[in-house]
Amino acid sequence: MEFKERLLNEIKSAVLDNFSDRLLNRKLGIYSTFEKREVTKALDELVQDGVLVSVEKGNYTLKEKCDAVSGVLRGNRRGFAFLIRDDGKADLFIPHKGLHGAQSGDKVYVVPVKGTADEGKVVAVIERGKRQLVGEYTSDRAGHGFVIPDDESYFSDVFIPTAGRGGAKNKDKVVVNIYDWDSGKNPVGEITEILGRANTVKGDTLAIIRDHGFYENFSKEALYDAERINKPVDKKEIAKRTDYRDLLTITIDGADAKDFDDAITVERQGDGFVLYVHIADVAHYIKQDGILDAEALKRATSVYLPNMVLPMLPEAVSNGVCSLVENLDRLTLSCVMEIDKTGKVTGNKIVESVIKSNHRMTYDDVQKILDGDKKLIEKYADVYDMITCARDLERILNAKRRNRGSINFISEEPKFTIKDGKVLDVAPYPYYESNLIIEEFMLLANETVAEFMYHTELPFVYRVHEAPNKEKVLEFKKFVSSFNYNFVVHQSMHASEYQKLLDDIKGTAEERIISKVMLRSMQKAKYTTGNAGHFGLALEYYCHFTSPIRRYPDLTIHRVIKKMLNGQLSGAEITKTLIRCEKAAAISSEREIAAECAERDGDDYFKMLYMADKSGEVYDGIISGVTGFGVFVQLQNTVEGFISLDKLPAGKYKFDEGRFTLSSGKHVYSLGDKIKIKVDGISREIRRVNFSVYEEKARRQ
Repeated sequence: MEFKERLLNEIKSAVLDNFSDRLLNRKLGIYSTFEKREVTKALDELVQDGVLVSVEKGNYTLKEKCDAVSGVLRGNRRGFAFLIRDDGKADLFIPHKGLHGAQSGDKVYVVPVKGTADEGKVVAVIERGKRQLVGEYTSDRAGHGFVIPDDESYFSDVFIPTAGRGGAKNKDKVVVNIYDWDSGKNPVGEITEILGRANTVKGDTLAIIRDHGFYENFSKEALYDAERINKPVDKKEIAKRTDYRDLLTITIDGADAKDFDDAITVERQGDGFVLYVHIADVAHYIKQDGILDAEALKRATSVYLPNMVLPMLPEAVSNGVCSLVENLDRLTLSCVMEIDKTGKVTGNKIVESVIKSNHRMTYDDVQKILDGDKKLIEKYADVYDMITCARDLERILNAKRRNRGSINFISEEPKFTIKDGKVLDVAPYPYYESNLIIEEFMLLANETVAEFMYHTELPFVYRVHEAPNKEKVLEFKKFVSSFNYNFVVHQSMHASEYQKLLDDIKGTAEERIISKVMLRSMQKAKYTTGNAGHFGLALEYYCHFTSPIRRYPDLTIHRVIKKMLNGQLSGAEITKTLIRCEKAAAISSEREIAAECAERDGDDYFKMLYMADKSGEVYDGIISGVTGFGVFVQLQNTVEGFISLDKLPAGKYKFDEGRFTLSSGKHVYSLGDKIKIKVDGISREIRRVNFSVYEEKARRQ
């Protein structure tokens, strides 16, 4: 019997409700330092296993003998936190005095406070959530060094002993590793990297990147490997593949795109179509378990900030040999689909291929061609018929998708114009029918590949979006009802109910805010090896196949497909492939969330820079968030700012969480209200734009 198991049996047999390690040592007759260490180690493991709860340092109780619930703390700079419970029940409020040294992000045990309905106190930290933080270094008059975390939810500054400062100066942006949480009032750490000066674009941007666990540089070994494979396509490899170089083929991307991982060919066939979606064969070049593969998995995705891109793969690969640039032979995986006049795929195949793109086209140019621009029609005369054919097919596919109830969320993506480091403009990203052509074709390829692979019963990575939970659905219905819209709730929800609502609100003042709240009410899409369908797209099968340059799941399933096509998936290899797929799915789901957070923080930072010289200017906006301490307002250019209570008209305000309102009797501010604001300035340290009320507009009753 393991020592840990024997220890637990002793605790249970002695009927110890609350005990210390010293008491346990006496009962077991343990006196040597070595044995005492073994007891402490075993007790710590039993706490990690969730069997014991450490009620205070050196004192324990059995989990089953207390009311402790587990979860993760989500903190606030004002010192309190909420426990996001593992059992999914309502959050518990944890006042500062009840934290007992726990920090935001920590996995903890909490016991409810007697006499309260929703308050708790931390009795044990199961696992520390953040061991690395990014922040600004500062020292006080006595010479004590601290790092003030950029993460507002972290309660404490981190104390930095003299030996751990690494040459940092006041107002440096730094990375700190925390190694001690228990010695004093503040966590203790050491500075491991100086990113630059605070309040500079370089320092602040690198801080955002590090805060979410990303890096802008690749190892020397990875860069060497990338340069080694960045050479013309091997003619022997071309001979093994289906040759599509004689097909009219184009890429359509944004004007500033540099890596082209998808190309299309569209042909009419009777009263239907043949659609070729050609995807860069990255798996041919990035060898499984090699240096580049390890770097790609560590990132799992490319990250797009307004002033820089953090590619999943080095540029020699992403912008070089794997990029489907025009007039060069490129290796691809092609999904070929025969489609009837209703948009139904009647036949398909996936092949290893080689293509030569005829044109690198932009969304702007394709849209102008569709709008009748004679100069561009003449310039691209060889592919004009294919572009109009693509438009016709896109409209059929889009209508079919809408008819099945797929949700079309409004894009909130901002477009930045930056020159010489200065943000010249921020505006909603333009979206044309030309964008829709690529979107519909990629969606169809992803669906077709997922369905095909599902029926092979081989290991695979699916893109899954589960139906929203009932509680979130009812909360959303309550929110929508405040705008006098009817949202029908069924026992089994279908995406079509959401799309019907989006159709009802189209063109209204509240369209963007309702769409945003709708998105928040849904489950987060994720990667998994088990197919569970995609709720938002109203699809039974879905995967990510079309972007292996910038998404690791796509690269993973390309490898599976290539092994299948070449007869390399059987026996032990199937088991190994399943393990790899599970690992890729788990890491990619986690890194995708981190990338989205980094991109959101980057957008907020550059929006703040754009508004820095706009003090005194007046804008129309819509209230996008209501709290007990003020309201958030979104402008038409996608910038969101905050009006604190002291910037609202005088009055005693009450926050009604159920009705999403902040009111003083005379003044009422509700989610979705139109409002005119004045820019008061920025708070650079928290990446926030500050507004005040300029003039209230008529609001809904």
